Amino acid sequence: MGTQGAVPVAVLIHGLSETRAAWSRQFDLLSKHMHVVSYDVRGFGESPAGRGDGTVEQFADDLGQVLSALATGPAWLVGFSMGGVIAQRFAIDFPGRVKGLVLVASSCVVGRPGQAFFHERIAQVSSDGLRAIAAITEGDARGCFAPGHEALVAEYEVLRRAAVRDPAGYLNACRAMQRLGDDPLLPKLAAIRCPTLVLAAALDPYCPPKASEMIAKAIPGAEMSVVPGAGHCVHWEAPETTADLIRGFIERPR
Repeated sequence: MGTQGAVPVAVLIHGLSETRAAWSRQFDLLSKHMHVVSYDVRGFGESPAGRGDGTVEQFADDLGQVLSALATGPAWLVGFSMGGVIAQRFAIDFPGRVKGLVLVASSCVVGRPGQAFFHERIAQVSSDGLRAIAAITEGDARGCFAPGHEALVAEYEVLRRAAVRDPAGYLNACRAMQRLGDDPLLPKLAAIRCPTLVLAAALDPYCPPKASEMIAKAIPGAEMSVVPGAGHCVHWEAPETTADLIRGFIERPR
């Protein structure tokens, strides 16, 4: 899919243990105004794990291949959580192929609690495979939402259970995220020169507003917006607000 006139191309990148279906609430809303692409990240949904090397750089290379296959010019990258990490890495490695970034509930470094989080899950899944992933899913999915969203939690659990068919894909992504502890993106973000919007959720326990502030301060000219009352899955809890913020930033005259 190539660009048509001034119509922007937006690529939606999902998070850990998700598929492109995680963007279903934004896809139709954004598609009315721009060309929208979503894909399954390596190891999730319909994308096999292949020879995963446990690095964010490989995920960024995968994204480059997606864009090459679409024959699109520079694109807007909209990444949620791990997808935001992939978007940041891609903008660092392939700056000429990025029109701008929208980073939703994401981070650029993994501290000690995060490293422990991924270490525990790697150990569990290495031992018990898909059975461990099923056991992990309920707690992790519930933690992605502010209290009072039981229907969304149940729907999200179904999506996450279906997202992982091969434990190797989950392990590969966890190892890539865990590496951000020893090799954070933070010192590299000053190299990003494209327009960037950082969206945070006020009640996010996984990537709290402080994590978004680190990104926004490190990327020259980046803007930040906080959605009140929402948890990590802000694009599910506040779908229209999220879509409006994404659209407004992408369509802003520059």
